[in-house]
Amino acid sequence: MGYFPTDTYLNQLTGFYELLVRNEDIADTRTGADTWTIRNHVAHLIDSASNNHQRFVRLQLAQNVVLPGYEAEPWVDASGIRLMKFDQLILLWKLYNEYLIELIGNIKEDCVAHTWQPQDGGSPLTLKFLVPDYYSHMKIHEQMIAEIAAAAV
Repeated sequence: MGYFPTDTYLNQLTGFYELLVRNEDIADTRTGADTWTIRNHVAHLIDSASNNHQRFVRLQLAQNVVLPGYEAEPWVDASGIRLMKFDQLILLWKLYNEYLIELIGNIKEDCVAHTWQPQDGGSPLTLKFLVPDYYSHMKIHEQMIAEIAAAAV
């Protein structure tokens, strides 16, 4: 077994994916003036996966890495996800995250203290912090999507 609880992450991913599938028919519903749709949340989570993918790999290859962060709104706007079928979008998200779970399962313990330094000068963050934080972030969006689904009923 690896350093991180990949079985827990896989269970979280599976439950979240099931929530997304159940709510495909309301993927583009807005429940408030300033809220994202479910589609927007999924697009953001794909952006998060791609950015964290870089961090998870690069922090295994070097002790200290400087990389930019990303701004959620511009990334979602630039992605063009409005044109993509929702079932394909959530499948992309699911498969990308299954890949990340495999990657995370192979992280060696001697790498977990390696640090990412945000290019904007923020505080350095260890791989030991970043991996669980990625799943905490995902859980926040899962809860937001559940709230959208409940409000759309």
